Amino acid sequence: MNKKYTANWAVPLAAAVVAALPVAASAANFQLTEQSVTSLGRAHSGGAAAAEDSSSIWYNPAGLSNLSGTEILGGYSLIRFNADFTKTSATDATGQPLSGGEGGKVGKLGGPAFVYFSTPINDKLSFGFGITTPFGLATKYDDNSIFRYQAIYTSVLVVNYNPTIAWKINDDVSLGFGLDYQHMDVKLTNDVDYGTACFSQLAPATCTSIGLTPQGHDGLFSAQASGTGTGWNAGVLWKINSDNRIGFSYRSSVKHDLSGGASFTNVPVQFAAIPQFQAQGISSNFKTPQMWSLSYAWQIDPQWTAFADWSYTGWSSFDKLDIAFANKSQGANDAVVDEGLSNVNRYSVGADFRFNDAWTFRGGVALDLTPVPDPSAPCNTAASNPACTNDLNASRTARLPDGDRKWISLGATWRVSDHSQWDIGYAHLFLGSSLAFNQTNGAGEDHIVGTFKADADILGVSYRYKF
Repeated sequence: MNKKYTANWAVPLAAAVVAALPVAASAANFQLTEQSVTSLGRAHSGGAAAAEDSSSIWYNPAGLSNLSGTEILGGYSLIRFNADFTKTSATDATGQPLSGGEGGKVGKLGGPAFVYFSTPINDKLSFGFGITTPFGLATKYDDNSIFRYQAIYTSVLVVNYNPTIAWKINDDVSLGFGLDYQHMDVKLTNDVDYGTACFSQLAPATCTSIGLTPQGHDGLFSAQASGTGTGWNAGVLWKINSDNRIGFSYRSSVKHDLSGGASFTNVPVQFAAIPQFQAQGISSNFKTPQMWSLSYAWQIDPQWTAFADWSYTGWSSFDKLDIAFANKSQGANDAVVDEGLSNVNRYSVGADFRFNDAWTFRGGVALDLTPVPDPSAPCNTAASNPACTNDLNASRTARLPDGDRKWISLGATWRVSDHSQWDIGYAHLFLGSSLAFNQTNGAGEDHIVGTFKADADILGVSYRYKF
């Protein structure tokens, strides 16, 4: 590459491409509520008031005071997330159609596992320890799809380690407190359109002469990062009388300091000397949202128990992401992305039916609102709007095309003996048949418009043993 080209446009070109790099947690709602299969069967209604097993460590630590004896509980929920895209238009920076298909089957099979242990210390105190997965996602688009510059593979996993103590103040009121130690892993890939990046900085004829044209020279960007953080949680359980309970719980935000590495493949020889496109370390941080829950449990009669729940998740704490590159001193600029997520509510109701001493059946419904911004907002449809400061327009993203989730759940408990219990739960989530997608890639300026049809199925199994 001619040296005069490097001096004139290498740094701005690098900055432009970085703006299109993937966001470590741009998927709108990757919170996982599946921390109990029993709770899954009733759409997680009444979680903070149920106080029926050691999963109270997650839903409300005060609930441990309602348990008798030592127990261990473990389970797994398999999630099938599916999103199919229908294209309205897909163009590159020059207005030419983007090549490739519509992404294929986006969702990946997977899900959270959990394990809990609880035991009474004395008549007033109980101890518990839980390992859960409160946040996670995995999506994969076809390598050659129209989405390749926005997302190919995304994987986010947060594992939470949670020691807990519960104090029974009296027969009516209990308090609980726990610590959260979390480990987060992120892996992201997408293509970089070096031809379009060149066109954005030089005359098209110049780029064409060196073999760089839009969609004509793609390279793969890959990043992996991990980190840890600590937080806390607390709760209160109030037994109004023998048939009614109210539970309230709170979980704090957890800040994760992430570090890892980034690499580029198929980098054009003209770009090889630019620090931005060399393998290097990256760092960033992510702040999980704080969570509140208020739940009610009402034992109507010896067979029927009703549950209700309101939960609040403070996604606005994740206002932006700043990805720092190790070669910053050599011109590798940070990528700053405004997320624009909103605080959201979740509402659920459900019921248990105790058929006999061995079998209990349950069901529930829920409305889980999405924090994804409105894709028709001005900053999401006009990258050149001077009022828009984000490098990647905040709206429904390809990483996780989320929408309001409407739940319907069923479940059952089989008490094998006084010590042994199996649970199974199933939920279907309706996310929408016409989720608007209107996303402009910050650097490449490729623009995709269309709709997603998305849904999910969750199947969970758990085993509880009381010593």
